[in-house]
Amino acid sequence: DTMRRQAEGFGAEFCLATVTGLEADGDIRTVHTDKGDFTCFGILIATGAHPRRIGFPGEDDFRGRGVAYCATCDGAFFRGMRVAVVGGGDTAFEDALYLADLAAEVYLVHRREQFRAQQYLVDRAAHTENIHFVKNAVPVEIGGGMDLSFLRLQNTATGAEETLEVEGVFVAIGYQPNTALVAGQVTLDSAGYVAAGEDTKTNLQGVFAAGDLRQKPLRQVVTAAADGAVAAMQAHVACMHQE
Repeated sequence: DTMRRQAEGFGAEFCLATVTGLEADGDIRTVHTDKGDFTCFGILIATGAHPRRIGFPGEDDFRGRGVAYCATCDGAFFRGMRVAVVGGGDTAFEDALYLADLAAEVYLVHRREQFRAQQYLVDRAAHTENIHFVKNAVPVEIGGGMDLSFLRLQNTATGAEETLEVEGVFVAIGYQPNTALVAGQVTLDSAGYVAAGEDTKTNLQGVFAAGDLRQKPLRQVVTAAADGAVAAMQAHVACMHQE
C-alpha cells in the first residue's frame, strides 16, 4: 500500500484487469485486457514464476503449513525439526545444505539412483552428517493432523513403501515461468524464461522483463526490485526516444 501510494503520487495509474493478449511489436504497443485495450510506447513484463508442484495427495492441503517451496524463505520455521527435500538437481542440494544448518535431520528424496546436481554439491551433502539420501523413491502421500507429520514414499524399483516422520517437506524441482502470454513474440530460453539480461531488455525494442520470469542466477525479492528499477529507467529512455 505504501509503494502504491508513492507511485500514485508520481502520477502512476492503476487498473485491476486481466491481460488477455499483447501486440508487443511495432512503435505503438497494445495490451488487450478484460477492461479494454491500452496503447503505449513500452511494456514491462513482470508476471513472475511459480514453483513446480509434484501433485501427490496432501501437497495442496499442507501447503503453507508444512509444505514449502523455498528453503531460504521458510527454512527458519523448521529449526530443530526433521524435514525432507524432494528433488535431485542443484536447487534440491542447495536447499538441503541450507536446511542442514537449521533442521535436526534432512532427508533428500530423489526418484532415481543418480543425482542431476553438480558433483561438488553431492559431495558436500554426502559429507554433511544430518543429510540423508533416499534414492529411487517418489512421494505418494503426506499427512498428519493439524500439522504435517509424515511423508510416505514408494520405491521406484521394488514398489515397496516407507514412511518418513517429518514436520516439513520442501519441494525443489524447479520453477515454471509465467510467460505463456508473451510466447511467440518475446524470445524465451529452453526453460521458458524470458531471454533478457541485466539491462532487462528483450528481443523487442521497448519491451522489458523484470523479476522471476527473467533469466537470472538468483530469484529473490531484492533481485526483482532491482530489475524493476533498471527496467523503469530503460523504459523511460526508450519512450523519450519515441515521443
